[in-house]
Amino acid sequence: MRRILATISAILMIVILGHIAGAQDASPAAYPMAPDPADCRVEPRSIESVTAAVGTPTASDPAAASSPTPFVRPEGQPADNATSEAVTGTVHELFACANAGDFLRIFALYTDDFLRDFLAGTPVNEEVIALFTASPVPLPEQEMRVIIRIEEVQILPDGRAGVVVVLDEPDDPRTEEPDYVILERDGDRWLIDEVIEDGGMEATPAP
Repeated sequence: MRRILATISAILMIVILGHIAGAQDASPAAYPMAPDPADCRVEPRSIESVTAAVGTPTASDPAAASSPTPFVRPEGQPADNATSEAVTGTVHELFACANAGDFLRIFALYTDDFLRDFLAGTPVNEEVIALFTASPVPLPEQEMRVIIRIEEVQILPDGRAGVVVVLDEPDDPRTEEPDYVILERDGDRWLIDEVIEDGGMEATPAP
C-alpha cells in the first residue's frame, strides 16, 4: 500500500533533487471503486505535528533491518461490526485523501510511528513544508487509486487491527495488489500503524 503515496514520494524526490540542483465516519461503499476525494473529511494534521513526529527518534533493531524475516500474517479474531466499520472507514478515507492529493489529511490517518517511518530520510525543510501545506490538487481520474476489496477485519493479540486491502494502482502492472494493513486505536479512531506490501498474499496465518 505504500504505493498509494508513491505520488508523494515522487513529488518529494523532485522537490529534493530540484533543491539540490538549484542550490471517521464513512458511508458504506461497494468495491471495487476509487474513493471520492470528497470523502476525505478528517481534520488535517498541523505541520507542527508532522515535524514533531518526524523529529522524535524511535528504537530500531539493526539486526532485524539487515536480516528481515519473511512476513507471516498474524492470527486474530474477527472484529465486531462497529470496529470493522471504523477500520474500513479509515482505509476508505485514506485512499480518498490520497486521491485528493491532501498530504496533511493523509498524515492525520497515520500514527506517529508510521508517519516517521514513511518520511524517514526525507528532509522536512522549508520546501517540503511548502509542498505539504499547499492547496491540495486531486489526482487525475486515470491515476486515482482503486480499492478492489477490503477483507475481514481481525483483532490481533496486541489489540491492534489487521486487514487485507486489495488494490489496483496505476503504477503497478498487476491488477490486484494485496497488502496487509495494521491499524492502532487512538481515541475514537483507528489509524494506520503498519503496511506490509503484498502481505495479503500470505494464505496461512501464523499459529
